[in-house]
Amino acid sequence: MSTFKSAAQLSPQSRDYLRALLIALSDSKMLLGFHYGEWTFGTPALEACIAACSMSQDEFGHLRLFHACLNTQFQEDPRQLIEHRPPAQFASVPSLDHPLRQWSDFVAVNLLTDGALTVLLTALQRSAFEPVANFIDKMVEEEKHHLRNAQGWFRTLAARNPETRVALEASCRSVLAGTLEWLGPVDHHMMRTLAQEGILNITWEELQQQFCDWIGPLAQEQHIALGLEKNGRHWHPAVVPEFRNWNYRTRRSSATQPDENLLYHLRGSKNDIFKLGE
Repeated sequence: MSTFKSAAQLSPQSRDYLRALLIALSDSKMLLGFHYGEWTFGTPALEACIAACSMSQDEFGHLRLFHACLNTQFQEDPRQLIEHRPPAQFASVPSLDHPLRQWSDFVAVNLLTDGALTVLLTALQRSAFEPVANFIDKMVEEEKHHLRNAQGWFRTLAARNPETRVALEASCRSVLAGTLEWLGPVDHHMMRTLAQEGILNITWEELQQQFCDWIGPLAQEQHIALGLEKNGRHWHPAVVPEFRNWNYRTRRSSATQPDENLLYHLRGSKNDIFKLGE
C-alpha cells in the first residue's frame, strides 16, 4: 500500500476531505472534553467524577494532537480554530451543542457519541496518511477506558429503576439522532475517496455498520429502545436520517451549531485579557 508522509503528497481533493475530517474530529473532542470536565462535579458517585475528569483530560490531549497535525500539515492555526471561528463553522457532533442537563445525557454522550468517534479512530489505524497513523493507536487505547465507563453506567441506569430507565432511553434516542447525522451518508464522495486512498482502513458503510452492530445488541440486552432494528445479522436505524442537505465541512444536514454561551465558557472568553500566546 502506498503511504503519504505529508499532506502535500495528497491530491487537492483528498487533502481537502482529510482536513475537513480532522477538523470535525478535533471540534468534537474539544466539546466532548468540555462536557466531561463540567461533570467533574455533581456526579452520582465519587468514582464517576474521577472518571469524568480523567476522560476530559484524555479528550483535550487528543485535541492537541489533532491540532498539531492540522497546523503542521494543513497550516491551520489552533488559536484560530478555537477562538475566532463563528459557531456555524464548527463541525462537532450535534449532540454536543448544548449543556448536558442530567446524568443520563452524560451517559448517552459517553456511550454513543464517544463510541462513534472511537469507531472512526479505529478506521484511521494503519492509515496510509502517516502523520495521523503515528498517533492514533494511543488514542484508541485510551478510548477503551471511556467505553468501559459508558457501558457500565448504561447497564446501571437501565436496571436501577423505571425513572432512570425512561430518562436513559430518552437521552440515548436524542443523542443517537445527532450522532448518526454527524456520521453522515455512507455513499458520500468524501468517504469513498478517503477509503480508496487507504486513509481509512474500511469503507464508511462498514464503519457505520460496526457502530450499529456494537450498540444494537447492548441496547437489546438492556431492553432499551434506541430506534435501531435488526435485519438479518446486522442492526440499522429504524428511520434512515435525511442527508439531502448534508454538508461535509460541518457534517450536518441543517443550520444548527454549538450554543454560543457554551463556546463562551469553553473558550474562556471572560479571561481573554489574561491569555498567554502559544
